Amino acid sequence: MSCKAKRVKRNEEHVDERNLVPLIPSPDKSVIRNMKDYRITQLLGQSDDGRTVFTKGEIDGKVGAAIVLFETNSIDINKVKLFLSDQSVIKLKMHNDVFYLCQLDPPTGTNSIKTTIIYPATEKLINKYTQKASYFVTETPEMYKRIVEPYINDHLDDQEWMYNILEGRAEQERVIDKVDHEEEGFVLVVDLKWDLVTSENMYCLAIPSRSDLFTIRDIRRKHLPMLKKMRDKCLATIKEEFDIPASQIRVYFHYQPAYYHLHLHFAHIRYMAGSPFIGKSIALSDVIQNVELKSEYYRDATLVYYIKDGHALSRELD
Repeated sequence: MSCKAKRVKRNEEHVDERNLVPLIPSPDKSVIRNMKDYRITQLLGQSDDGRTVFTKGEIDGKVGAAIVLFETNSIDINKVKLFLSDQSVIKLKMHNDVFYLCQLDPPTGTNSIKTTIIYPATEKLINKYTQKASYFVTETPEMYKRIVEPYINDHLDDQEWMYNILEGRAEQERVIDKVDHEEEGFVLVVDLKWDLVTSENMYCLAIPSRSDLFTIRDIRRKHLPMLKKMRDKCLATIKEEFDIPASQIRVYFHYQPAYYHLHLHFAHIRYMAGSPFIGKSIALSDVIQNVELKSEYYRDATLVYYIKDGHALSRELD
């Protein structure tokens, strides 16, 4: 079936976290011009690596909740010498034999904070960034047909940001490759999690143009040429653009994914913030091998994954 026939109806008023990028080209386009206009009402949690703090709050003059993510940037190795300044303040925290644990407060401008603003913040997004316990789910094919597939069909209007990228309405400056083809077309876009500074934080997404594949459970043998083409072309582009070899790149899907339009993750082998963990990610190489053995492998497989307590799907699974 063509992608036009399967195209889901999209809510043109849907606002997603991707609609406000952290690399704001002009202060006039930002929803917050000065951080004193933002008041934190709740600390939602922090990332597993401790580098990002998630907050919920209110913006002066705006109605409704906002989410602001504060992330410490990785240190640029070329700027280390800037720390060697009389403006740097060093404080001793602990001393043991030859080891001195200190806190260095560097000069202003050498340690900026990456800030992502999400406004207006829906309850789904607030729940996404709220730190809660997670638990494993064993999803049988029967559970998928009875519970998960209907849930997916009810949440197909949540990926407007993907269509904005595919159709050239947003984030075009972050698109680094594009293939136009109805069945095998895709775009490769730099994810907002990567600041394009530290290569070891490289994180990109490949988004197929077709909209009839929602998760890995929809993949069949006939889709493998598209996936292999995406893999090969994207790895080549990342090598050309950022000089990162394929041997240092993870290529994987998420299940359950955050958004139900099939997409591939490309992340540096040392980057941990893209959830490359057991119970969340499935390597593209494994998917290809399994589907080559049996076309309906993921339709018939029992899949184990973890899900956050309070997630809308978790309530359906209870």
